[in-house]
Order: sequence, then C-alpha cells, then structure tokens
Amino acid sequence: MAEEEKFVRRVRLEKYLEDYRFTDSSRIRRKDGKAYLPAVYCHNGHNLMVRAVTFDGLPAIHVRGLVGGEGGPAEDFYLSPIINDARKEGPDLPPGTRLQLVCPICEEPLRTLVPCTCRVGAYRRALYLTPRPDDLGTVGLCEIFGCPQSFVSDDGELVFEVVAEK
Repeated sequence: MAEEEKFVRRVRLEKYLEDYRFTDSSRIRRKDGKAYLPAVYCHNGHNLMVRAVTFDGLPAIHVRGLVGGEGGPAEDFYLSPIINDARKEGPDLPPGTRLQLVCPICEEPLRTLVPCTCRVGAYRRALYLTPRPDDLGTVGLCEIFGCPQSFVSDDGELVFEVVAEK
C-alpha cells in the first residue's frame, strides 16, 4: 500500500461548527458558506498570514518546514486558511517526511501541543488565533508531511478536527 493510502480520513466537522457563535469579532469567520481563519500567529505573536498567496481570495498561512527535522533544508509552505481545506502550496515531498515546523519570521520552532497518532514520535505543532498564545485559540498541525490530522480550537473548545484512522 502506498504511504499516502495509509491515511483514511474521517472528518468530524459539522457538529462542532454548528455550535460555534460567529460574530463580528469571532476568531473564526464565515464567508460564502465556508469557515476560515482570518489571522494566525506564532507563539511570539508574528502574523503568519500572507496576501501574496491566496486560496479562494483569502490570504494563506505561511509556515516553514525544515525537511527531515532540525538542521534540514528550509522549505516554505502556504496553507489554506479555510477550515477543512487541505490545499497547500509548496514543495511536493514524499508522504511521511518529517518536518520541523518553524515560524518564517523569527525562525523559532512552533510549540509542541499533543502527540499525533500517525506515527511514533510525531507531534502536532501550535499556531495561534491571536498574538497571545494564552488566549486558547489554537490550530494544531501535524509535523509529518501528508498527515491530514489537525484541529482548530477557540476559547478551549474544539471547533474542527480531522482524525485519520488506518
């Protein structure tokens, strides 16, 4: 079985977003029937949204990955800000490649959140919905290229999660 076929997606999305209160000041917004992240930051408060790359007219989330882990060559990735949209721009790496995810501005590694179940030793790394990481608005991204597992929480409540089962 090919590496990318090992991930079978089960998406839990609707039941979380049904309860989310979209307001003018929400950290998660809705436009044209799609929920999206209007702003994402590293733990030092650097804004990771870039207008040079867009998805459906929305600015992309810019992260840098050190291929193979610490000390590996740096590659830039641009992720869709739309919730439950796996589109990205950047190098096409073999599925399963480990990345050390870093902020492209301060180049510090993104904080570790929780282990990922895609493989032993893999973790989900943190992006934040405000410049203050203690505000409890978090995006959790797996550091393994091709792993679809991710989540978005706001005020400590899970809003979106992709769980991959083998």
